[in-house]
Amino acid sequence: MDELNGVVDDLIALVLVVEAGGFNAASTRHNIPVSRLSRRIAGLEKRLGVSLLVRSSRRFKVTEIGERLYQHGLAIRAETRNALAVAQDTLNEPSGHLRVSCPVAMATGLVGRLCVEFVKRHPKVTLTLDSTDGRPSPWSEAADLLIRPSIDTLPDSSMVSRKLGDFPYLLAAAPALFESLGEPATPQALAALDDCPAIGWTFGPHPSRWLLRGPGDAEVELNVHPRFTSDSLLQIHQAALAGIGIARLPVSLCAKDLEQGRLRVVAPGWAPPTISIHALYPSRRDLTLAGRQFLAMLVEATEPYSKTVR
Repeated sequence: MDELNGVVDDLIALVLVVEAGGFNAASTRHNIPVSRLSRRIAGLEKRLGVSLLVRSSRRFKVTEIGERLYQHGLAIRAETRNALAVAQDTLNEPSGHLRVSCPVAMATGLVGRLCVEFVKRHPKVTLTLDSTDGRPSPWSEAADLLIRPSIDTLPDSSMVSRKLGDFPYLLAAAPALFESLGEPATPQALAALDDCPAIGWTFGPHPSRWLLRGPGDAEVELNVHPRFTSDSLLQIHQAALAGIGIARLPVSLCAKDLEQGRLRVVAPGWAPPTISIHALYPSRRDLTLAGRQFLAMLVEATEPYSKTVR
Protein backbone atom coordinates (compact mmCIF):
# COMPACT_ATOMS: atom_id res chain seq x y z
CA MET A 1 0.00 0.00 0.00
CA ASP A 2 2.85 2.42 0.81
CA GLU A 3 4.38 1.68 -2.58
CA LEU A 4 1.04 2.41 -4.27
CA ASN A 5 0.71 5.71 -2.41
CA GLY A 6 4.13 6.73 -3.64
CA VAL A 7 3.20 6.00 -7.25
CA VAL A 8 0.01 8.05 -6.92
CA ASP A 9 1.98 10.99 -5.58
CA ASP A 10 4.46 10.64 -8.43
CA LEU A 11 1.67 10.60 -11.02
CA ILE A 12 0.09 13.72 -9.53
CA ALA A 13 3.49 15.44 -9.69
CA LEU A 14 3.67 14.48 -13.39
CA VAL A 15 0.20 15.97 -13.95
CA LEU A 16 1.18 19.25 -12.31
CA VAL A 17 4.37 19.60 -14.36
CA VAL A 18 2.78 18.67 -17.69
CA GLU A 19 -0.19 20.98 -17.14
CA ALA A 20 2.07 23.90 -16.32
CA GLY A 21 4.45 23.17 -19.19
CA GLY A 22 7.56 22.83 -17.06
CA PHE A 23 9.00 22.39 -13.59
CA ASN A 24 9.50 26.07 -12.79
CA ALA A 25 5.97 26.98 -13.88
CA ALA A 26 4.49 24.12 -11.85
CA SER A 27 6.53 25.14 -8.83
CA THR A 28 5.28 28.72 -9.06
CA ARG A 29 1.67 27.73 -9.66
CA HIS A 30 1.42 25.19 -6.84
CA ASN A 31 4.07 26.47 -4.42
CA ILE A 32 5.99 23.19 -4.52
CA PRO A 33 9.82 23.21 -4.70
CA VAL A 34 11.23 22.32 -8.11
CA SER A 35 13.53 19.84 -6.43
CA ARG A 36 10.59 17.90 -4.98
CA LEU A 37 8.76 17.74 -8.33
CA SER A 38 11.94 16.69 -10.13
CA ARG A 39 12.66 14.03 -7.52
CA ARG A 40 9.13 12.61 -7.81
CA ILE A 41 9.22 12.29 -11.59
CA ALA A 42 12.80 11.01 -11.66
CA GLY A 43 11.78 8.33 -9.14
CA LEU A 44 8.80 7.34 -11.27
CA GLU A 45 11.00 7.10 -14.37
CA LYS A 46 13.49 4.93 -12.51
CA ARG A 47 10.75 2.71 -11.09
CA LEU A 48 9.20 2.16 -14.55
CA GLY A 49 12.43 2.18 -16.54
CA VAL A 50 11.10 4.70 -19.08
CA SER A 51 11.59 8.36 -19.94
CA LEU A 52 8.49 10.47 -19.29
CA LEU A 53 9.78 13.96 -20.07
CA VAL A 54 12.47 15.39 -22.33
CA ARG A 55 13.79 18.45 -20.55
CA SER A 56 16.65 20.85 -21.02
CA SER A 57 17.25 24.58 -20.71
CA ARG A 58 15.56 25.12 -24.10
CA ARG A 59 13.13 22.26 -24.48
CA PHE A 60 10.28 20.60 -22.61
CA LYS A 61 8.47 17.72 -24.24
CA VAL A 62 6.25 14.91 -23.00
CA THR A 63 7.12 11.48 -24.37
CA GLU A 64 4.46 9.11 -25.69
CA ILE A 65 4.51 7.00 -22.52
CA GLY A 66 4.60 10.20 -20.48
CA GLU A 67 1.39 11.36 -22.17
CA ARG A 68 -0.30 8.03 -21.42
CA LEU A 69 0.69 8.17 -17.76
CA TYR A 70 -0.39 11.84 -17.64
CA GLN A 71 -3.88 10.76 -18.73
CA HIS A 72 -3.93 8.11 -15.99
CA GLY A 73 -2.81 10.75 -13.49
CA LEU A 74 -5.67 12.99 -14.57
CA ALA A 75 -8.14 10.16 -14.01
CA ILE A 76 -6.73 9.42 -10.55
CA ARG A 77 -6.93 13.09 -9.57
CA ALA A 78 -10.49 13.39 -10.88
CA GLU A 79 -11.65 10.33 -8.92
CA THR A 80 -9.92 11.61 -5.80
CA ARG A 81 -11.72 14.93 -6.15
CA ASN A 82 -15.01 13.10 -6.71
CA ALA A 83 -14.52 11.15 -3.48
CA LEU A 84 -13.78 14.35 -1.56
CA ALA A 85 -16.75 16.09 -3.18
CA VAL A 86 -19.14 13.39 -1.94
CA ALA A 87 -18.17 14.19 1.64
CA GLN A 88 -17.96 17.94 1.12
CA ASP A 89 -21.36 18.20 -0.55
CA THR A 90 -23.05 16.62 2.48
CA LEU A 91 -22.13 19.79 4.38
CA ASN A 92 -24.33 21.85 2.00
CA GLU A 93 -21.58 24.45 1.92
CA PRO A 94 -19.20 24.97 -1.02
CA SER A 95 -15.68 23.87 -0.18
CA GLY A 96 -12.57 22.38 -1.72
CA HIS A 97 -10.64 23.46 -4.80
CA LEU A 98 -12.28 24.77 -7.99
CA ARG A 99 -10.31 25.33 -11.19
CA VAL A 100 -11.78 27.49 -13.95
CA SER A 101 -10.33 27.92 -17.45
CA CYS A 102 -11.45 31.00 -19.34
CA PRO A 103 -10.50 33.26 -22.32
CA VAL A 104 -8.31 36.12 -21.16
CA ALA A 105 -10.79 38.84 -22.24
CA MET A 106 -13.48 37.38 -19.97
CA ALA A 107 -11.01 36.46 -17.22
CA THR A 108 -9.73 40.04 -17.04
CA GLY A 109 -13.23 41.40 -16.80
CA LEU A 110 -16.42 39.62 -15.81
CA VAL A 111 -15.19 36.14 -14.85
CA GLY A 112 -12.24 37.46 -12.84
CA ARG A 113 -14.57 39.62 -10.78
CA LEU A 114 -16.92 36.69 -10.23
CA CYS A 115 -14.04 34.49 -9.04
CA VAL A 116 -12.97 37.05 -6.46
CA GLU A 117 -16.56 37.50 -5.27
CA PHE A 118 -17.13 33.74 -5.09
CA VAL A 119 -14.04 33.09 -2.96
CA LYS A 120 -14.97 36.02 -0.72
CA ARG A 121 -18.50 34.65 -0.31
CA HIS A 122 -17.34 31.05 0.32
CA PRO A 123 -14.25 31.00 2.58
CA LYS A 124 -13.89 27.20 2.41
CA VAL A 125 -13.31 27.33 -1.35
CA THR A 126 -9.93 27.81 -3.05
CA LEU A 127 -10.11 28.79 -6.72
CA THR A 128 -7.62 28.81 -9.60
CA LEU A 129 -8.41 30.85 -12.73
CA ASP A 130 -6.43 29.88 -15.85
CA SER A 131 -6.49 32.40 -18.72
CA THR A 132 -6.40 31.13 -22.32
CA ASP A 133 -6.75 32.58 -25.83
CA GLY A 134 -10.10 30.85 -26.16
CA ARG A 135 -8.88 27.73 -27.94
CA PRO A 136 -8.60 24.30 -26.33
CA SER A 137 -5.13 23.36 -25.13
CA PRO A 138 -3.82 19.91 -24.17
CA TRP A 139 -3.58 20.81 -20.48
CA SER A 140 -6.64 23.02 -19.93
CA GLU A 141 -8.94 20.00 -19.91
CA ALA A 142 -7.91 19.38 -16.29
CA ALA A 143 -10.07 22.34 -15.24
CA ASP A 144 -13.32 21.62 -13.40
CA LEU A 145 -15.15 24.23 -15.45
CA LEU A 146 -14.10 25.47 -18.89
CA ILE A 147 -15.52 28.60 -20.52
CA ARG A 148 -15.14 28.40 -24.30
CA PRO A 149 -16.24 30.47 -27.30
CA SER A 150 -17.48 28.90 -30.53
CA ILE A 151 -18.66 30.11 -33.93
CA ASP A 152 -21.95 28.60 -35.13
CA THR A 153 -21.65 25.19 -33.43
CA LEU A 154 -19.66 23.74 -30.57
CA PRO A 155 -17.24 20.98 -31.59
CA ASP A 156 -18.23 17.46 -30.56
CA SER A 157 -17.12 16.76 -27.03
CA SER A 158 -17.69 14.19 -24.32
CA MET A 159 -18.17 17.06 -21.88
CA VAL A 160 -21.49 18.48 -20.72
CA SER A 161 -22.19 21.92 -22.20
CA ARG A 162 -24.21 24.79 -20.76
CA LYS A 163 -24.70 27.70 -23.16
CA LEU A 164 -24.15 31.04 -21.46
CA GLY A 165 -25.33 33.15 -24.38
CA ASP A 166 -24.79 34.48 -27.87
CA PHE A 167 -22.48 37.46 -27.95
CA PRO A 168 -22.92 39.71 -31.02
CA TYR A 169 -19.92 41.27 -32.75
CA LEU A 170 -19.53 44.29 -35.00
CA LEU A 171 -16.89 46.09 -37.07
CA ALA A 172 -15.45 49.15 -35.33
CA ALA A 173 -12.80 51.75 -36.07
CA ALA A 174 -11.44 54.92 -34.48
CA PRO A 175 -13.21 58.06 -35.81
CA ALA A 176 -10.15 59.48 -37.61
CA LEU A 177 -9.51 56.19 -39.44
CA PHE A 178 -13.21 55.77 -40.23
CA GLU A 179 -13.33 59.21 -41.83
CA SER A 180 -10.08 58.69 -43.76
CA LEU A 181 -11.58 55.55 -45.33
CA GLY A 182 -14.61 57.51 -46.55
CA GLU A 183 -16.94 56.31 -43.77
CA PRO A 184 -17.66 52.92 -45.43
CA ALA A 185 -21.26 51.90 -44.93
CA THR A 186 -21.27 48.56 -46.79
CA PRO A 187 -18.97 45.57 -47.33
CA GLN A 188 -18.71 46.65 -50.98
CA ALA A 189 -17.27 50.00 -49.88
CA LEU A 190 -14.68 48.15 -47.79
CA ALA A 191 -13.85 45.79 -50.65
CA ALA A 192 -13.26 48.79 -52.93
CA LEU A 193 -10.39 49.98 -50.74
CA ASP A 194 -6.94 49.12 -52.10
CA ASP A 195 -5.77 47.90 -48.71
CA CYS A 196 -8.46 47.70 -46.06
CA PRO A 197 -6.49 48.27 -42.82
CA ALA A 198 -7.55 45.69 -40.27
CA ILE A 199 -6.69 44.15 -36.94
CA GLY A 200 -6.46 40.37 -37.18
CA TRP A 201 -7.59 37.83 -34.63
CA THR A 202 -5.87 34.45 -34.63
CA PHE A 203 -8.89 32.64 -33.15
CA GLY A 204 -10.12 32.04 -36.72
CA PRO A 205 -8.21 30.15 -39.44
CA HIS A 206 -7.86 33.14 -41.79
CA PRO A 207 -7.03 36.48 -40.09
CA SER A 208 -7.02 38.27 -43.47
CA ARG A 209 -10.37 36.95 -44.72
CA TRP A 210 -13.48 37.99 -42.83
CA LEU A 211 -17.00 36.63 -43.07
CA LEU A 212 -19.75 39.23 -42.65
CA ARG A 213 -23.45 38.52 -42.29
CA GLY A 214 -26.13 41.04 -43.14
CA PRO A 215 -29.84 41.53 -43.90
CA GLY A 216 -31.78 38.46 -44.94
CA ASP A 217 -28.98 36.11 -43.84
CA ALA A 218 -26.78 37.42 -46.67
CA GLU A 219 -23.08 36.57 -46.39
CA VAL A 220 -20.02 38.32 -47.79
CA GLU A 221 -16.35 37.39 -47.55
CA LEU A 222 -14.05 40.38 -47.28
CA ASN A 223 -10.30 40.40 -47.86
CA VAL A 224 -8.49 42.76 -45.50
CA HIS A 225 -4.93 43.83 -44.79
CA PRO A 226 -4.08 43.05 -41.13
CA ARG A 227 -1.66 45.64 -39.79
CA PHE A 228 -1.68 44.04 -36.35
CA THR A 229 -2.70 40.51 -35.29
CA SER A 230 -3.23 39.15 -31.81
CA ASP A 231 -4.84 36.26 -29.94
CA SER A 232 -6.11 38.68 -27.30
CA LEU A 233 -9.37 40.60 -27.71
CA LEU A 234 -8.11 43.13 -25.18
CA GLN A 235 -5.09 43.90 -27.37
CA ILE A 236 -7.30 44.10 -30.45
CA HIS A 237 -9.58 46.53 -28.63
CA GLN A 238 -6.63 48.74 -27.69
CA ALA A 239 -5.30 48.65 -31.25
CA ALA A 240 -8.70 49.71 -32.57
CA LEU A 241 -8.81 52.66 -30.18
CA ALA A 242 -5.32 53.63 -31.38
CA GLY A 243 -6.59 53.82 -34.97
CA ILE A 244 -4.45 50.99 -36.34
CA GLY A 245 -7.27 49.36 -38.28
CA ILE A 246 -10.84 48.10 -38.39
CA ALA A 247 -11.51 45.48 -35.70
CA ARG A 248 -14.02 42.75 -35.07
CA LEU A 249 -15.14 43.33 -31.49
CA PRO A 250 -17.90 42.03 -29.20
CA VAL A 251 -20.57 44.65 -28.61
CA SER A 252 -20.24 44.20 -24.85
CA LEU A 253 -16.53 45.11 -24.98
CA CYS A 254 -16.87 48.31 -27.01
CA ALA A 255 -20.36 49.60 -26.15
CA LYS A 256 -19.06 52.48 -23.99
CA ASP A 257 -16.51 53.46 -26.65
CA LEU A 258 -19.31 53.69 -29.22
CA GLU A 259 -21.50 55.73 -26.89
CA GLN A 260 -18.69 58.16 -26.09
CA GLY A 261 -17.45 58.47 -29.67
CA ARG A 262 -14.09 56.75 -29.26
CA LEU A 263 -15.13 54.16 -31.87
CA ARG A 264 -17.49 54.19 -34.86
CA VAL A 265 -19.49 51.29 -36.30
CA VAL A 266 -18.24 50.31 -39.76
CA ALA A 267 -20.78 48.98 -42.31
CA PRO A 268 -23.76 49.05 -39.91
CA GLY A 269 -26.15 46.17 -40.46
CA TRP A 270 -23.26 43.89 -41.40
CA ALA A 271 -21.29 42.05 -38.73
CA PRO A 272 -19.01 39.09 -38.07
CA PRO A 273 -20.71 35.86 -36.93
CA THR A 274 -22.06 35.88 -33.42
CA ILE A 275 -19.86 34.06 -30.90
CA SER A 276 -21.51 31.62 -28.53
CA ILE A 277 -20.01 31.18 -25.07
CA HIS A 278 -20.35 27.80 -23.37
CA ALA A 279 -19.49 26.45 -19.96
CA LEU A 280 -18.14 22.89 -20.19
CA TYR A 281 -17.61 20.30 -17.48
CA PRO A 282 -16.98 16.54 -17.46
CA SER A 283 -20.36 15.46 -16.06
CA ARG A 284 -22.91 16.34 -13.41
CA ARG A 285 -21.17 13.87 -11.09
CA ASP A 286 -17.81 15.57 -11.49
CA LEU A 287 -19.08 19.09 -10.83
CA THR A 288 -18.86 19.76 -7.11
CA LEU A 289 -21.22 21.92 -5.09
CA ALA A 290 -18.74 24.78 -5.47
CA GLY A 291 -18.69 24.21 -9.23
CA ARG A 292 -22.48 24.11 -9.49
CA GLN A 293 -22.91 27.29 -7.50
CA PHE A 294 -20.19 29.11 -9.46
CA LEU A 295 -21.86 28.04 -12.71
CA ALA A 296 -25.21 29.40 -11.45
CA MET A 297 -23.52 32.71 -10.63
CA LEU A 298 -21.91 32.76 -14.06
CA VAL A 299 -25.21 32.11 -15.86
CA GLU A 300 -26.89 34.94 -13.98
CA ALA A 301 -24.01 37.36 -14.57
CA THR A 302 -23.69 36.72 -18.31
CA GLU A 303 -27.38 37.12 -19.12
CA PRO A 304 -27.23 40.91 -19.72
CA TYR A 305 -24.13 40.55 -21.91
CA SER A 306 -25.75 38.10 -24.31
CA LYS A 307 -28.44 40.50 -25.49
CA THR A 308 -28.08 41.54 -29.10
CA VAL A 309 -27.20 45.20 -29.62
CA ARG A 310 -27.17 46.80 -33.06
